[in-house]
Amino acid sequence: MINNKKITNNLKSLREERGLKQKFIAEKLGITANYYSQIENGHRPPQIEHLLILRDLFNVSLDEIFFKNEIANCDSKQAI
Repeated sequence: MINNKKITNNLKSLREERGLKQKFIAEKLGITANYYSQIENGHRPPQIEHLLILRDLFNVSLDEIFFKNEIANCDSKQAI
């Protein structure tokens, strides 16, 4: 089962890692900054169309958007 809170945390993390503002992301998605803020705060689920744009914008796979922290933890455990 997909955990919406993890996805929204991952979106926020990916955005912040790239030094981008919510307003910039919202413009790329064609939505208001308030709407995007609600997505990042878990008050609205991200639409698949938005996830596909974000995937390209952040240059990551959908797996990384959905499972970013799990992938990072798995990689670090395998390195040991």
